[in-house]
Amino acid sequence: MTPDLERANIRTDGMSCAACSSKIEKALSRVEGIESSNANFSNGVVSVAYDPSAISEEGIIAAIEKAGYGVLGDPEQAAEAERRSARVLGIELAVSVAFSVPLAILAMGPMIGISVPFHGDPEAYSILQLALCAPVLAAGRRFYRRGYPALAAGSPTMDTLIALGTTAAVAFSLYQTYLVFYGGHEAMHEAAHSLYYDSAAIILTLVSAGKLLESKSRVKTNCSLQSLRRLAPETACVLRDGSESIVPAEGLAAGDVVVVRPGERVPADCVVLSGSSSVDESMLTGEGMPLRKGPGDEVFGGTMNADGVLTARVAKAGRDSVLAGIVRLVQDAQGTKAPIARAADRVAARFVPAVMAISAAAGILWYLADGDLRFAVTAMISVLVISCPCALGLATPLAVTVGIGKSAEYGILFKSAAALERSGSVGAAILDKTGTVTEGRPRVTSASSIVPEDALISMAAAAEAGSEHPLAKAIVACAADRGLSFPEATGFASEAGGGVRCEAGGRSVAVGSPRFLESLGIAAPGDEGGGTRVCVALDGEYAGALFFSDPVRPTAASAVSSLEGMGVRVSMVTGDSEGAAMAAAEAAGIRDVEFRALPADKTDAVKRLQKSGLSVAMVGDGINDAPALAQADVGIAVGSGTDVAADSADMVLLSDDVRSVPAALEIGRASLRNIRQNLFFAFAYNAVCIPVAAGLPRLLGAEIMEMPMIAALAMSLSSLSVVSNSLRLRMFKPRCMSDREEEELPPKG
Repeated sequence: MTPDLERANIRTDGMSCAACSSKIEKALSRVEGIESSNANFSNGVVSVAYDPSAISEEGIIAAIEKAGYGVLGDPEQAAEAERRSARVLGIELAVSVAFSVPLAILAMGPMIGISVPFHGDPEAYSILQLALCAPVLAAGRRFYRRGYPALAAGSPTMDTLIALGTTAAVAFSLYQTYLVFYGGHEAMHEAAHSLYYDSAAIILTLVSAGKLLESKSRVKTNCSLQSLRRLAPETACVLRDGSESIVPAEGLAAGDVVVVRPGERVPADCVVLSGSSSVDESMLTGEGMPLRKGPGDEVFGGTMNADGVLTARVAKAGRDSVLAGIVRLVQDAQGTKAPIARAADRVAARFVPAVMAISAAAGILWYLADGDLRFAVTAMISVLVISCPCALGLATPLAVTVGIGKSAEYGILFKSAAALERSGSVGAAILDKTGTVTEGRPRVTSASSIVPEDALISMAAAAEAGSEHPLAKAIVACAADRGLSFPEATGFASEAGGGVRCEAGGRSVAVGSPRFLESLGIAAPGDEGGGTRVCVALDGEYAGALFFSDPVRPTAASAVSSLEGMGVRVSMVTGDSEGAAMAAAEAAGIRDVEFRALPADKTDAVKRLQKSGLSVAMVGDGINDAPALAQADVGIAVGSGTDVAADSADMVLLSDDVRSVPAALEIGRASLRNIRQNLFFAFAYNAVCIPVAAGLPRLLGAEIMEMPMIAALAMSLSSLSVVSNSLRLRMFKPRCMSDREEEELPPKG
């Protein structure tokens, strides 16, 4: 999406199959200003990339409504509409069952020896069947309201097949009822036994049952998103002019000061001013253990304050908050389509017209072959009903929706369905070192000093106090840990990547790399060992050096082991020195290492693996990782990293736990496997059932006159198999996260 485009996620009402989504996309493609659109009928979301200077969101809504589909309001209203739709479907199904069951007994009872009323009275028998069928037709009127307009518009859908099949059954039955009354005595009894009222009623009942299952699955797959939204509290306690007041949380702005007491949720993204408390961030990161927060620490909207009172200043609120960003990411991802889904959609869009042609051909050919109008109608109706492409259309979008929701539970945010699909086929992973394999928070571990060590650290801290560089922060933290004070620096000058100079406490201070000191004419000793080194000069003379280490994340080795256990080739590419790179790689168990790499080198490393035929995941957190993240098949940004890295990536890890990387790939593989299983069920079902419905058993010497009802049952079962297989993903747990869950369990006893 180009920078000038915006994205809208619009929830619709009435999108019931892949042909519907194709119809909406086709309608939107003709609207000026719309760059692309994805209609996902598994959750009813239409995601549109558009040029706001050419069309407004209201214009997009108007185009969707013109295509024949309703548009729901905000997400909460949409969720309520989905629940209401499920309730209405439940009522309609109850009505259908209440009338279709006695109708089925009345029609088929005599075939299996059950005595039924009016069986010997053709007129009463046919009228009673019509009376029982009418309420079922009324309860299933949604199929006609949607199916026939779609046919008239030249875009037939699954509802069109149901409407045509049941209309043919009822029309044929009405003709037979006419013969009962006006066809003469000989035709009366034969016509009374050639009624299809029961077939039409049971078809509508079974299809309605399938629709109810689909509706309930949509409600379930959107539950996690609704739960996320509800995490944001409705009110906040604001501190103004020394007094507290309760205000709506949505009215908070950057700079407001809020008070958060134990058991309350943080109302917005804030920086703690005073107080100390444990904050549960599991809803964002998947981490089960609360984190200790104090002055200067960030706390995020929606997280739970556990045990202390915090006073904090709002940094980001409303749509700018981390929680709102997560909701948008999940919405955007669920509104997109995986490449495999597009292929299925193209098949489904052509499938409905093809089925209509096969149905007509089957009916005509059987009638021409033996003149049996009843069997010809049976074959025609059966093909229409059994071929509904529900399962085919549901196969991919439902699995993608569930997979993206499952990943969000572990603090893994896929930006698109395509990213989820690609993650399932990753064969190689490149890890950055700093902030990915390591914590990205270097610490001063030792010093080599000519002057007193505390004086060296104090003057270095004075020079670095205003810097955001990780090493500078480590020096200031070291001074604070030792309880050292340092003078205010003046005349500050810096050289990117080299060092800083200033005046502090009446002395000239220079802090930086050995090369930086040499550029100032100050000789620094050669390599002294001890890790990353920063040299300090006072009044133009070398005074000593500070040595740093960046601890490897405790979970790095476990993550690397999990990736290799999945058959993923793991390597580390870093811009750091050889010594630091090899030490981190050894601790994490990584054998393939490239050090002193520039951003272009990282991109080249990705390209080399891609040329070897591997799908590559790149994991990083810095600006220098952004080109490689964009080049990779799957770019994975660690959540604590830069915005540039997150923008370039295909997914974002909200947790610093590196095991989220293999967890994301496991969920991707499980989702892709689920999609393939669903497509197999859908294609196998149609490959077997269409020939049977078209009359193959009769060619083999068998004749099944109740085929339309069997077809409706088979069609519903095919959709049920896909829905249940997709919802099975909700129970999936990445193996690499099992030890984390064990770590988070409270001790027994």
